[in-house]
Amino acid sequence: MIQTTIVGFGDSLTFGYGVSQRTTYTRRLEAFLPQCYPSVNWKIQNSGINGDTTREALQRLQKDVLRHHPNIVFILFGSNDSSFLEGQYRTPYEYEKNLCSIVEQIHKHNNHTGLHHCQPIVVLITPPPVIDTDFYPFTTTERVEKYGEIVKKIAEQYHCPIIDFFNVLQEFSQTDMFYSFFQEDGIHLSEQGYDYLYDCIFSMITRLVDRNGILKEVLSF
Repeated sequence: MIQTTIVGFGDSLTFGYGVSQRTTYTRRLEAFLPQCYPSVNWKIQNSGINGDTTREALQRLQKDVLRHHPNIVFILFGSNDSSFLEGQYRTPYEYEKNLCSIVEQIHKHNNHTGLHHCQPIVVLITPPPVIDTDFYPFTTTERVEKYGEIVKKIAEQYHCPIIDFFNVLQEFSQTDMFYSFFQEDGIHLSEQGYDYLYDCIFSMITRLVDRNGILKEVLSF
């Protein structure tokens, strides 16, 4: 049986702050991928850490990502990098530099699996918008959007698949439904927000594998 390893690499939005672990997209993939693609031995790793920025992510890349020899890595950072909270803010320049380094190191990693020329596939995710209120004034949707544009730029530069999660939720910004995507702080995702994130990620996986769940030879996106 072919083993395929997926790593979710990110901050609290990947970790699942404020919700049960079964709500996170990694736990859902762990539960449902074997049902959808039983011929594959799926290994799912949640490498999200609360409060992380791309600076900390770069420091722990080997320990929390590369040592798992991943086939697919979903990367979601930016909510903290864009925040003016002391100790978290990273300039757009540093954010781009860190994220480029992360992508480059993952692409250079030989996972020795035989799938996709033994090169991991990096899937970049734009950070979601926030609810612009004074309750949690350290970041705004406008600032997060600028960091999301950097993610799009890097995805194009390195030919990475991308999930524009910012746009997925922002389309509801003028409706009452938008508020249901977030917890009370207006930053972290609610269970309904995670429903949308999971749907986006599962949809991407179906583009990366064939009908049996075997990783395709993805040339570029």
